[in-house]
Amino acid sequence: MKFLMLMAVLSLSILAFPQAPTVAEKNAPSKITIANKDEAGERLTVSGVIFGADGKTPLANASVYVYHTDANGRYTPGPTDDNRNPRLRGYMRTDAQGRYEYNTIKPAPYPGDGPPAHIHYHVNAPGYQDRVFEIVFEGDPKISKEIRASAAKEDSAFSIRPLTRTSQGGWHCTQNVTLRK
Repeated sequence: MKFLMLMAVLSLSILAFPQAPTVAEKNAPSKITIANKDEAGERLTVSGVIFGADGKTPLANASVYVYHTDANGRYTPGPTDDNRNPRLRGYMRTDAQGRYEYNTIKPAPYPGDGPPAHIHYHVNAPGYQDRVFEIVFEGDPKISKEIRASAAKEDSAFSIRPLTRTSQGGWHCTQNVTLRK
């Protein structure tokens, strides 16, 4: 049942932002800061490379749009939590080597009995299929057997990523993406 609820949430997030990556400015940077130093929560840097269908050729100028909850598990402050207009979000374009990076905080899971903490991804490039998924973090007790099984499949709606500590005490995560023709 929880897995079905999570899939429903993911489906709604996809519908809420069907064109999110294409609205990114053509001059969007490859490295951004989503959450400034004053934002509550543990610091997190996510970096990666976007590859073409062969899984080896980096794609320059691919569009990456990400968004997530704050340290309280909320997309927006106040009584109405709205993932259609998340406060912590960012647009990037990959550099000539297909790289992107963003600095933010580690998101919290939704309040109550919801899915694991996650970051929504929308990735696209001309001539490739859009890729929409969520990354969740290894070790999160809310990762169910169903999410784990789904993440093991190619082009899954989930990617389970390990976190490593940085020398500054924050977290780092790598999320590479292969786009399909």
